[in-house]
This record gives sequence, C-alpha cells and structure tokens, in this order.
Amino acid sequence: MNHRRVWTPVREARRGVIVLIVAMLLAIPGAARSGGPATLTVGTVRLTPCEGSGWCGSVPVPLDRTSPKSPTIDVGFAWFPARDGRAQGTIVAIEGGPGYPTTGDTSRTQYQAMLGPLQAHRNLLLYDLRGTGRSQALNCPGLSAYSGQASGPAFAQAVGACGTMLNDTWQYSDGTPVQAADLFGTANAARDLDTVLHRLGQGKVDLYGDSYGSWFAQAFASRYPAALRSVVLDATYEVLGLDPWYTSTVTSARTAFDRTCERSPACPRTHTWAVVQKLADRLRTAPVTGTTPGPNGRAVSETVTVTTLVDIVNNAASDPGIYKALGAAAQAAVSGDDQPLLRLAAQSVAPGESLPESYSRGLYFAVACTDYPQLFSMTSGPEQRRRQLAHGIDQEPPGVFEPFRVPEWLAVDAYTNAYDACLDWPAPTHPADPPITATPPMVPPTVPVLLLSGDLDLLTPPQGGRTVAAQIGPSARFVEITGVTHVTAMPDTRWPGLNACGASLYRRFIDDPKALPRLDTSCSRTTPPIPVLGSYPLTLDDAAPAIPAPGDQSSPTTLRAAQVGVSVVGDAITRSRYVTGQTDTGLRGGTWTCTTGTPAVTFTFNSVGWVTDATVSGTATWNQDTGTVSAALTVSPTNGQPLATIHAAWNTLATRTPATVHGDAGGKTLNATLPVP
Repeated sequence: MNHRRVWTPVREARRGVIVLIVAMLLAIPGAARSGGPATLTVGTVRLTPCEGSGWCGSVPVPLDRTSPKSPTIDVGFAWFPARDGRAQGTIVAIEGGPGYPTTGDTSRTQYQAMLGPLQAHRNLLLYDLRGTGRSQALNCPGLSAYSGQASGPAFAQAVGACGTMLNDTWQYSDGTPVQAADLFGTANAARDLDTVLHRLGQGKVDLYGDSYGSWFAQAFASRYPAALRSVVLDATYEVLGLDPWYTSTVTSARTAFDRTCERSPACPRTHTWAVVQKLADRLRTAPVTGTTPGPNGRAVSETVTVTTLVDIVNNAASDPGIYKALGAAAQAAVSGDDQPLLRLAAQSVAPGESLPESYSRGLYFAVACTDYPQLFSMTSGPEQRRRQLAHGIDQEPPGVFEPFRVPEWLAVDAYTNAYDACLDWPAPTHPADPPITATPPMVPPTVPVLLLSGDLDLLTPPQGGRTVAAQIGPSARFVEITGVTHVTAMPDTRWPGLNACGASLYRRFIDDPKALPRLDTSCSRTTPPIPVLGSYPLTLDDAAPAIPAPGDQSSPTTLRAAQVGVSVVGDAITRSRYVTGQTDTGLRGGTWTCTTGTPAVTFTFNSVGWVTDATVSGTATWNQDTGTVSAALTVSPTNGQPLATIHAAWNTLATRTPATVHGDAGGKTLNATLPVP
C-alpha cells in the first residue's frame, strides 16, 4: 500500500556520546567560516547547508550487506540542531509510502510543525530510507511515464521491468551484476539507519514513523532497542501477520462512513454505506461519463466505473473531503444527477496519478514486492504466480469485499494495495530477510512506545494498531483519535486543526516518555466531526431550508436560498484544498476566486451555481487559524431579481455549532441557523 508496508543478526556496537565539535555560529544553517565553505561536523560526518534550511549529509553503506564485494550507496539525511544550542536529545523522523523522502519540502515543513516547541531543545534528523530522496532514489522511467489504472497485466509488466532494471544497475567489484531488486527492503534500511546513528554519534533517540515509516520503525525498534529513548508509531499496521488481502480496509469503511454520518447533524441516515452499495450496483451496469470541473478549475471529461468507486473509497482513508461528499454524491447519482459524483471523482485523483516528482515509485515496489505478503509466491515464476493468484481469488468468499466483487476490489490502484503489481517482479536471489525476526514482545519494557491511530483511517485501521501494540509488549500504549483519518500527528495543511490532538499527544509524550501510562488522552474524543453534506440539491425547491430563528419573517423559499448561499461558501472552502490554482468553476456554473493571505483566505463569487435555477454572488473570508468564516452573499434566481441578501458566520473548527444567517428578503427579516457546511 501507499503507506503500509534476514538479515543475519549482527552484534550491536556500544553507542558512545560524542560531543559536537562546532561553534555556535555553525549551528545556524547557511553560516560560513571566513574564507571557506560552511560546514558542520556531527559525530564523524561533515554536513553542508541544505537548500533552504538545515544541514545535509550522507553516509556510504553496502548495497549488498551479504557480500564483501558489494558496491556502496549513499544514504542521506537533513539535520536540524536544537535551536537553543543545548540539545536534550535527537528526534528521528521517517516518512511513509514507501517511497516518500523524509527530507522533501512538504514533509520537512510538516515534521517541524509537528515538533513545534520541541525544536528549541531537541535536534531533528530527517532520514531518507535507501531508495528515496537523498538516499540513492530509485527512478524507473517506465513507472513514471505509465498512464491509466495502476493495476492489471500491463501495469504489472511495467513494475517487473523496474525490478529488472534494478538488477542491471550496479556491479560487484569483480564486474558481475548485483541482483538488487530484493536489496531495498526494510531490514536493510534499518541497518542503514543504525550505521548513520553510529556515525552521527547519537545516544538514545526518539524515533517517529508515520504510515510505512511506522512499519519501518517497528523493524528498527525490534532490532536496535538500545538505540531508542522512545518510539511513536503513527498510523501503523502489522509487520507480523499482515493480511495480504487487506480486508480490514473495506470492513472498516462500512462502519467509518456510517460513523461520520451519525456525527454530522446534516447527514440523513440514508447516506451511509448502504448508498455506496446502490451506487456500485448502478455503475456495474452503467458507468457515469460527463464533463466536470477538474482540479485545475477547468472542465475535464470524467468517467466513473466501479473501479473508480473502489479507488474513491480507499482514498477516503486520508481524505476527509470524501467522507464529507461521497454519501450525498452517491445519492444524487442513484437519483439521476451525476454532476456531484463526476466532480468528486475528478477531485479524488488515484494515488498513481497524483504522486509528487520526489516520490520513488521504484522504491515502493522494491519494498512491496520484497517485504509485503503477496497472494502468490514470489519464489515462483510469473506464470505460476498468475495461477496462484487466480486460484486465491476463486477461493475467496464472494461477499468479503461487499458491495464490491473480489476482482473489482483487487483492481484498486496498486499504490494503495499492490495486489497484482508484483506478478512480474524478479524472484529474490538473496537469503530471506524479513523485517522482523523477533517474536512478541518485540520491544523491551524499558522503551516506551506510543501508537496513534485515527478512527476513520481505512489504510491502516485502528484494529491493526491494537494488534501491533499487543505484539510490542507492556511498554506500548494505543490511542485512537476520533474523527481523524490517516496519520494523526503531522499537520494536514488542507484541513487545519484536524491533527491538533495527535500533535499535542506526541509533544507531551516526547517531553516525558516514562509518563506514558499517565498521558492525558482526553483530546482524542473531542475532534470536531467532519460536516457531512446532507444532499446535492438539483433545484432550489430541493434544498433543505435553513432553520428559522426568533425574529425570522422569511418564506420557505428564502430559507432554502440561505442554505444554497452558505453551501456555496462551504463548497469553495473544501474545493480550495484541492484545486491547483486560485480560480474554480462552481458545481453548476459560475466562477469563484480566492486570495490567500496569512492567515485569511478571501473568496469572491460570481454567479456560482449550487443548484440549476439560482446563483450566488458575493464575498467570504476564512481564517485558517481560528476557523472563523464570514460571508456577504446575494442569492438570485437564474435571470431574475435577488431572492435574498444574506450575512452568514460559522467556524470550521467548531462544526457542532451551527452557522448563523441573517439578512433581508424583499423587506422581510431573515434570521436562521443551519448545520456547518
């Protein structure tokens, strides 16, 4: 999955404490000695300023640790010294994927925001696992250029070609090729980090891993517990006993969509998992095709099939916007209105189509095809693997992925789950090297381990985190955070405030890991619920009216107009998290633009259509820090005089508190409330 994911035991060397030989001047990135380039020595490694901020360095490690003739590769990292110059320890962060570089600009910013005040007195080491970022990033041009659904026979061939390329890239000192396709797994990556920590002269570190980074962290903690002061596993899943069918995703989805609906006052109970089943039945016989606003705000042609719906459901694992919209979009499509579903599909781009340039697709499969359990034997040839996969599908109960059939679910984008992507990957040539060779308890009781999980995470569901906590042993504590999706502590810039609890728990744990049993986790039950949409009305008469408040004199039509106006603003706030520019097309016509400030975003609406027979114009401001929204809008029938002039206010971080609306409609006072859009 795009997140989930023998060594021979080596004697652990004793870790000494090496004093950093560096003047305070050199603790400032970019500072230079007079007459020479800026450098910083940490342990035995000389670092140079990174582009932007921090210090960058690398350490050579053997590509093939089983051979004395192996070539070396450089594993790289970024180092951020404690800002007050008096480090109390070092935090090591590991990004997920597998394939994302920890040192990437977005990840670096998020890790630093997650640490917050901890940066004053703790060093931060952002470490790129082998095959990513600064650590000999694997580049497979065939995968980068591949278009279309990232699953099926053609894609498996492209993946196999990547593995073959890796087997032809390096040579041993005697000139023979290194069969490297199975040398980028988690066990070797753990050995690399151990080498780096030795070279940097670090004592016990605080290890944080999110998603696949947490999978890696399990392996590292089981092998090198003496290197650790504490461990945080954020959005983790089983290394031991991982299910190759990943059925926990769909079983979790059935309850997660219902749960978000129950928490949201606008959501009718008909918009639960049952409506997804109705939509799947419809798409199976009649896929939806049409034109819709794309992520760039311009019209695109979109087709929604059952496979598209499978991808959308899986994408909900890390996208609250799908929880917000899918039920209403599915109900609209079942009723004959396809536009909301088409737009959602265009917005919810499959992982294989949206990966950043810095992501290593080759590393993803080098890990998935080496470490993750498959539905066939990787030691078999490609044709035998295909027969084994077909037999497994035939034997799987037909209803296990309901409302989807087994082959439909297995066609999911391979960067989510690589069900058939490894069919042509080269067979392993080195001795089996599983990530973890220990048996539970995996970690000594002296190493505190905090496990964090969002209750809406479908990729690494909470049940997996609980299992891992039991496998780790008595020093582990599992915390499930209500209303949060995949990864809980790293800030999500698209949904400000969503991960505030996870970040708070992380910081307080790092301050005093030994106090983990007493850590106050009450915030895990108070995250504002996702404001699930009640409907996508086709006409003004279909819109749910706002709720009259004392002093209201308006008509039902005016109350519906208020709902439409506020919905346009709420929709623009949501869409601004996805569109690539500052202009977008309304769901049913018109345009809006946004101007991003700090921290306020200003929207201007020009005849935006939420329904087919009325438009909304006006302005709104959204303070991303406080969540406050204020809007001044005019709602007019198509080619007619204004229905109402309204002023509305609400808070995106307090979704349990309704929006307030007041204004004027033909001289009559409008005063009403409605659920946060």
